[in-house]
Amino acid sequence: MKRALIADDHPVVLAGVEALLTQGSYAVVARCASGEDVLRAVIAEDPDLLVLDLNMPPPSGLELLNLPAMRDYVPRTVLLTSELSPNELNTALQAGIGGLVLKESAAQLLLQCLNAVSGGVQWVDPQVTKQLLRQSCTSQAKVEKRRPAATVFTPREREVVELAAQGSRNKEIGRALGLTEGTVKAYLHSASRKLQASNRMELVNAARQGRMLEDP
Repeated sequence: MKRALIADDHPVVLAGVEALLTQGSYAVVARCASGEDVLRAVIAEDPDLLVLDLNMPPPSGLELLNLPAMRDYVPRTVLLTSELSPNELNTALQAGIGGLVLKESAAQLLLQCLNAVSGGVQWVDPQVTKQLLRQSCTSQAKVEKRRPAATVFTPREREVVELAAQGSRNKEIGRALGLTEGTVKAYLHSASRKLQASNRMELVNAARQGRMLEDP
């Protein structure tokens, strides 16, 4: 029978994990509420497997992975967590973690994970990928929300800026398009405001970078 150490700062979760492991023919040799408790217990009990809460009181489950005293236990460690960031996942995988299970997943997945880790196989909850994908989509949506809408010149603004890009002065642009010099200035001002340009050169460069002008 495999001997397991379990750690979580929530008594209800701890009791639930212990009951599950006992039903799955694992012997729970230590119950811990903090990373410090874990360090003491691994020395005293030398368990075969560790089931650690990712965010328990320090050192956290993730922090324990990098401690010299835990080096031999990392491949035999399963992390439990409610949520996981991409950086935390990378840290855990790079450390060589044995397994990773989300608390929201079915209880039987934890046993499946422990069985795999006992056999020397690294096991990651399939729900982790889905959760990270949701986080990525949410972050991208926030970026898109902050990003200004695509800038579009009116046909007349484009004509005015095109001629300005060719080096024409306002009077020459007005003559070419049948506009007064004041109207040309108004179009240039409107286009500059759209691209947040403070002068003629910035306007032309920004319009070219945004592919709003034909290549020179």
